[in-house]
Amino acid sequence: MLSPRWRKALGDLRAHRGRTLLATLAIAASLAGAGTVLNAWALVRVATREGFDASDPPAATLTMDVVPPDLLARVMRVPGVRLAEARRVVAARIAIDGTTYGARLFVSDDPSAQRIGRLRGETGDWPPRDDELVIERSSLDFSGAALGTTVRLGVGDSPVRGVRVSGIARDVTLAPGWMEHVVYGFVSRGTLRAMGVPDAPDEVRIVVADRSLDQAGVRRVALAVRDTIRAGGGVVRDIDVPVPGEHEHAAQMDSLLFTQGAFGLLALLCAALLVVNLITGMLATQVREIGILKTLGGSTAQIARLYLGVAAALGVASVALAFPVAVVAGRAYGTLKADLLNFDLSTTSLPAWVIVLQVSTGVLLPVLAAAWPVRRACAIPVAEALRDVGITESAAAPAMLHRIGGVHRPLLLSLRNAFRRRQRLVLTLLTLASAGAVFLGARNLRRAVLGATDLMFAAQRYDFSLRVVAPADPDSLVTAARATDGVAIAEAWTGATAYIDHGDGLPGDGIPVTAAPAGSALLAPPLIAGRPLRADDTRGIVIGRALLRLEPTLGVDSMLTLDINGTRAAWRVVGIVEGGAFPSIHATRDAIMALTGTGVSTIVVRSAGRGEASQLDLIQRLRADLRERGHLVASSSRVSEARRVLEDHLLMVVEMLGAMGWLMLVVGGLGLGSTMAIAVMERTREIGVLRAIGARDGTIMRLVIVEGVVMAVLGWLLALPLSVPVTVALGEAFGRIMVPVATRLRPEASAALAWLLLVVAIAVLASAWPARRAARVPAARALSYE
Repeated sequence: MLSPRWRKALGDLRAHRGRTLLATLAIAASLAGAGTVLNAWALVRVATREGFDASDPPAATLTMDVVPPDLLARVMRVPGVRLAEARRVVAARIAIDGTTYGARLFVSDDPSAQRIGRLRGETGDWPPRDDELVIERSSLDFSGAALGTTVRLGVGDSPVRGVRVSGIARDVTLAPGWMEHVVYGFVSRGTLRAMGVPDAPDEVRIVVADRSLDQAGVRRVALAVRDTIRAGGGVVRDIDVPVPGEHEHAAQMDSLLFTQGAFGLLALLCAALLVVNLITGMLATQVREIGILKTLGGSTAQIARLYLGVAAALGVASVALAFPVAVVAGRAYGTLKADLLNFDLSTTSLPAWVIVLQVSTGVLLPVLAAAWPVRRACAIPVAEALRDVGITESAAAPAMLHRIGGVHRPLLLSLRNAFRRRQRLVLTLLTLASAGAVFLGARNLRRAVLGATDLMFAAQRYDFSLRVVAPADPDSLVTAARATDGVAIAEAWTGATAYIDHGDGLPGDGIPVTAAPAGSALLAPPLIAGRPLRADDTRGIVIGRALLRLEPTLGVDSMLTLDINGTRAAWRVVGIVEGGAFPSIHATRDAIMALTGTGVSTIVVRSAGRGEASQLDLIQRLRADLRERGHLVASSSRVSEARRVLEDHLLMVVEMLGAMGWLMLVVGGLGLGSTMAIAVMERTREIGVLRAIGARDGTIMRLVIVEGVVMAVLGWLLALPLSVPVTVALGEAFGRIMVPVATRLRPEASAALAWLLLVVAIAVLASAWPARRAARVPAARALSYE
C-alpha cells in the first residue's frame, strides 16, 4: 500500500504524463546511445584480448628478397627474440566470376602449424593442398568467392592458373580484406611453383621475449635482427614494427569509440536539461501545494525527497526502456567494430561493472538534474507559496517585442510567449543548438576530409603505376613503356624507407621516400617553402608538411640524419611541400639509386585516354609490351582505385562520428516537444480567454507552432557559432583516429540551410501535438484551470 505522499507523486506524473513521456524518451534515447557505445567498447576489449592477443601476433616483420634456409636459426640467437618464422607474401590478381581483384597470397610450409599470428581454418579444407586456395574470411563477401568454385590466379606475367577454393580461414592479424579492397588467400608452395613463381620465403616475422617492450624497444630488436641478416650477406628491404599488442586498427577504433562516448555524454547532458525543464514546469504549477504541505507540517527535506523520488522514477523508467536497446545495439555495433578489426566477438556477456554503470547513471541523472529546481522550489516560504499567482511575464524580451512595428498580433503574441520563461528557453536552445552544432561540425569535417584527399591526390598527375619483378635501368624501362600506344607520359621511379636518426640510439618510425626524377611532370606537390629538387641534389630532400608534426624544428636548410638502406647520412632540407596527411620525404631518383645500388622497379604512367575502361585496356597492353621487352610486371595500381579505398576508410569514420549528431537531434526534438507541452499547460487560462473572445482552433494552433518555430530558428542561430568548437573537437578526434586534416570552421551554406529546414520541420512536428491539445480544450474548462 502506497503512502499518501507517493500516491501524490504518481498523481503528479499522471497529470503530466505527456511531458513525462517525452522527458523519459529523451533520457532513454541518450542512455541508449551512450550505452551502445560503452557496451560495444567493452565487448570489443574482451574480443581483442581473447582473439588478437591469443594469436601471438608478430612484433616485427622484415621484408627481404629471399630468406636463406639457415637464417631463422641465426635470428633466434639474436638477444630479445623469442620466436622467428618465415613465409612468402605475393602480390597477385584473382579473377572471380569475370571480375578481377587485387590479391595477396600467403605461402608457408605448413600454415596450420604457424605459431606467429596463428591461423584458424573455419570451413572446408585446411591447410590448402596443391592447386587449392583457402580464402581469408574477410575477403569472402567482398569478392563473391564460394567454396568449391574455381578461380583464376595470376602473379605478374606468369600464366594464369585455375585453382579450387577449398576452404575458409581466419587471420586476425590482417586488416579486413573488404576494407582494403584486396583478396587474402593461402596457397601451398607447390601451387606457387606450378604458376612459375618463386616459392622461397621473403619475409621474416619475429616475436620478442619481453612482452612489455614498447614500439621503440621492439624496433631496436628488429634492427639487431636486420644487422644479423646483413652480416650474413642478406638484404632487408623494409621493416614493419606495429604498436605492440594492438591490432593495426585498434587505436583508431578506441579513439572512435571514445569520441562517440563523449558525444553520448553530451546527449545525456541535454537530456538532463530536459529534466530540469520538466521538473521546473511541474513545480511551477504546484507552488501552492508546496505551501499547503508545509502548512500541514511537511519539512523542506520531506517535500524535496518527494519530488526527487519523481525524478528517480523517471530514471528507472528510462533505464527500463534504454538498457535492452543498448544491449542489443551494443552487440550489433560491437560486431561491426570487431569485423573492422577482422575478428569475432568471443562473448556477448557484458562485464558487471558496465551494467552497474549504465543503471546507476540512468537512475541518478534525473535526480541530479532535478536537485537544483527542487531545492529552490522547496525552500520557498509558506506565505509566499500560498500567494503564488502562477506564471508572470518577464520584462525584458516582451517589452522589446512590443516596440516592434508591422508585426501581426498573433505572431507578436507567439514571439512574446517564446521569451516568457527565459530559463526554460535557454535550456531548450542549448539542447537544439548542441544538436545543430554536431550536425554542422560533422558536415565541416566531411568537407575537410574530402579537401585533404583532393590535396593529397592533386600532386599525383598520373593514372596508374606498374611494378616490375626485377629492378631495371630507368631509361630502358621508360623507353619500353613509351613504345606502347596510349601512353602519354611515363617516368621510372624508385623509393625507400628512411629512419630518422636523432643520435640517441632510439630508431623512429619508417618514413616512405619517394624518388622521382628531378623536374618530374607526374609528381608536383604544392611547394610551401624553399625550392623543388634539382638533379644535383645528391643529399637534398624535400619534406611533406606532415613531417613537421613529428619534427617541428625542421625548416628549409636544416639538416636531417637519415638511415636509408643501412646508410646513415646527413641530408639538407631544401623545400617543404603539401605532402598530404602522412609524413613523407622526396629525394631525387639518382640519390636513392646510389644508396640501394639497384635499378628502379616502378613505372608511373599518364594515359592519353580517359575513363576506367581505357586505363584498364592500356594496363593490359603495356604489361604485354613490357613482357616482350624482358620486363615482367609484378603488379599494377590505379590512382583512382587507391583514392577510392582511402576515401572509404576516411568517410566511414566521418559517418560514424556524425551518427551521434542524429542522436542529439532526437533528444533535441523531444526536448522541444516537452517544452512546448509545458508552455501550453502554463497558459491554459490564457488560451481559454482567447477562445472566449473568438479565437478559432487554427489561430490557437498557429500560436503554439509559431512559438516552436521561433525557438527552432533561435537554436539554429546559436548553433552556427557553437559549431566552431565542435568542428575543432571533431577535427582533433579525427586526427587521432585516422589522419590530421585542415579544419574548416565556417559552415557551408548548404549545410546551414539543410539544418535550418530540418530543425524547423522538427519544431512543427514537436509543436503539433501540444498545439492540437490546446485547440481542443473547451473555453470554460480552460478558464477554470489553476
